[in-house]
Amino acid sequence: MGKLNVDVIIRGLEKFPQPDEPVFAEDIQILPGGAATNYSVAIAKFGHSVKLLSKVGSGHAVKGVMTSLAEQGVGLDYVQEDSAPQSPTLVFLRNDGSISIVRKKNSIPPMSREEIGRFVGLFDVVHFASIPPSLVLRDPYSKVTSYDPGPAVREIKEPVQVDVLFLNKREAESVNMDLVKTKYTVIKKGKEGATVVSEVEECSVEAIEVNAVDTTGAGDVFDAAFNFGLAEEWNIEDVLQFASVASGIKVTKLGGTSSPTYDEVVSFLSKKKPKVNCR
Repeated sequence: MGKLNVDVIIRGLEKFPQPDEPVFAEDIQILPGGAATNYSVAIAKFGHSVKLLSKVGSGHAVKGVMTSLAEQGVGLDYVQEDSAPQSPTLVFLRNDGSISIVRKKNSIPPMSREEIGRFVGLFDVVHFASIPPSLVLRDPYSKVTSYDPGPAVREIKEPVQVDVLFLNKREAESVNMDLVKTKYTVIKKGKEGATVVSEVEECSVEAIEVNAVDTTGAGDVFDAAFNFGLAEEWNIEDVLQFASVASGIKVTKLGGTSSPTYDEVVSFLSKKKPKVNCR
């Protein structure tokens, strides 16, 4: 549950143009985006069925990215098209793979708690991506309910009760951890790997070494891979290794939805597994 965006990715822009000055970029592409969308594509590529719950504005660009998502196996039955204008996102991509993002102020009415509540009990795994904590509902019938607040982390003022809370390093430093009531708290650290704190232990996994092309969506792919492993009832070491490799491979490709397939991850793991330390 979250956003379905139209990402306009601009790669290799050396500077912003002055008035009437032509400036060229190495590449410009229009691709599906948004944390929930990136997550959904990754889940489909890993081999599980997935449905995306989102609201989108109307327009030809939206229809194009929705066609792309359907072709990649993402179920769009619960995507609601609103009469509001579509909201593209500009992603400026640097040569080292790091990004800067410009978003349009949201003109699409957000989902309501009541709308989300209609889906309780329908799915094995429920993931909330970059939406306000007030909309997060723990599904008592699911194997896993997870939440990655993204920019909404600053809105966490009340206890968060989910099975898995995903944070990046900066978010983990800013949130009041006394408000976190979870089975797993996962802190993603980019090149430094990731750490998961459970009810019984703390485990860290190293990141794999790659030539970074685009870090967009790497955290979303990690979330998807982690939840995939939990749904498959793997041990935490296997879950972390799968997630580390999946997000690492994603970084080598352009676009937030360029996640690897299950076979790609397994093939990498058969040659080299990232180290996991638990205590």
